Amino acid sequence: MKKKYTISSLKKKAPKVPPLTCIKIDNVISQLEKIVAKKKALNKKQLKDVVKKLEHLREANEKLRDSGIYWYEKLKHLLKTR
Repeated sequence: MKKKYTISSLKKKAPKVPPLTCIKIDNVISQLEKIVAKKKALNKKQLKDVVKKLEHLREANEKLRDSGIYWYEKLKHLLKTR
């Protein structure tokens, strides 16, 4: 007997999708543009701040990738068992 799947049962096990990241990208760009406009070098604190923001974006990308892989594998399995 085939197991019945519902979208809600699959979503319970799915990796969480991160919030939108475009505003974070815009913030990093803005911060770098301000530094360039002032014709100043990036100091250690500014560098640390930019790196921290970029690491958050890396984590969000990994979560999106994990979510995409999860849903792809679930769909592939469901299509094979039809």
